[in-house]
Amino acid sequence: MSELAIETSGLTRRFGSLVAVDSVDLQVPKGAVYGYLGLNGAGKTTTIQMLMGFIQPTAGEMSVLGFDPLRQDVALKRAASYVPERVQMYDWMRVREMLWFGANIHPFWDQEFAEHLRARFELPGDRRIGQLSRGMQGKMALTMALAPRPVLVILDDPTAGLDAVVRREFMESIVGILQEAGTTVFFSSHIIDDVERVADWVGILHEGKLIVQKPLEELKTSVKRVVATFPDKAVVIEDGDILQQEGEGRQRAIIWADFDDGKLHKLQAAGATDIKVEDCSLEDIFVAYVRPQAAVAEGRTA
Repeated sequence: MSELAIETSGLTRRFGSLVAVDSVDLQVPKGAVYGYLGLNGAGKTTTIQMLMGFIQPTAGEMSVLGFDPLRQDVALKRAASYVPERVQMYDWMRVREMLWFGANIHPFWDQEFAEHLRARFELPGDRRIGQLSRGMQGKMALTMALAPRPVLVILDDPTAGLDAVVRREFMESIVGILQEAGTTVFFSSHIIDDVERVADWVGILHEGKLIVQKPLEELKTSVKRVVATFPDKAVVIEDGDILQQEGEGRQRAIIWADFDDGKLHKLQAAGATDIKVEDCSLEDIFVAYVRPQAAVAEGRTA
């Protein structure tokens, strides 16, 4: 049996001449909290819509919990829950009525767990959905998604539109509950702090291509910011693993993927007299991967 909750091979979706998702090979381990990072328009929502069987890929293969999302969509939706960025709920219903409604349409609904979540999220049972704040509506949607005890939860930018305090509380409460149950979480976001706070795996999608996919700690261990000082004028370092290179005068700052002693020796051989190796935040790493390479000395591109 596969150890992957989600697996795709060459997953591609075109809209006319636009390639929204370009040959993506996702590997999401069971039990992982996988943060799917990308700028707005990178293709995150299109990926999720294919994984849930809402749209058909132009090319490629995909497996979600061992199911084909297009041919086994009913079985998949019984085992996985999906929360879109904007959830449509009946505004006139009260919170307890929504939970009653969920219990009557889902075969695996756990009413006791639903009440536990309602209390944990401090959702007032007699309040109408339309009267809830944006953050509380998000928690209501999450309660509806989790009450059936899904094996996998897919969240599409769940904190969009929330302020920083509510966003942090929302993400930490989500992950805390899901990790207690051993549920796999796949969530898209363009808010990097959210991902760094709760994810243990990270994928970076840029212009439809999956350019990075690693455990978060492995990624942060392998990518370093290196500041090198040279005796006279700093030289441009040529290396395929350099993500970003900039500086002037005697110093050059480099963000280096897969940094190791070999890179250190390369700098020393180029004449660097002082080398400082610093850790990068996930935001530093993300920006280095997705932004165009900065222009460097003498008009050359790193």
